[in-house]
Amino acid sequence: MTLTERLREKISQAFYSHGLLCASYPIPIILFTGLCILACCYPLLKLPLPGTGPVEFSTPVKDYLPPPVDSDHKQGEPSEQPEWYVGAPVAYIQQIFVKSSVSPWHKNLLAVDVFRSPLSRAF
Repeated sequence: MTLTERLREKISQAFYSHGLLCASYPIPIILFTGLCILACCYPLLKLPLPGTGPVEFSTPVKDYLPPPVDSDHKQGEPSEQPEWYVGAPVAYIQQIFVKSSVSPWHKNLLAVDVFRSPLSRAF
């Protein structure tokens, strides 16, 4: 038996065993699959629905204090701050836009050269 034939036989045996397991215990397999699907779809509940506008929330950079934890705030009630804004920050995100152009543009230049040219001085 060659390696490919043995591999093919092992894969066939694994599929057969899985099919036998599913046929022997259909209800637990269906329940487990349903729970897995629900667990994977749970983050979709936090997506905004069409028609709802984006929510903008900002904090001051100077004199920053972590938000207080509202113990009397009930889950599901609207409040002034977003649900995710609790406790001290764990990360800082900084976004930098670089606009550049290459002048004069020659026909032998690539689009990558637009970025490479201004950044070459930094490196």
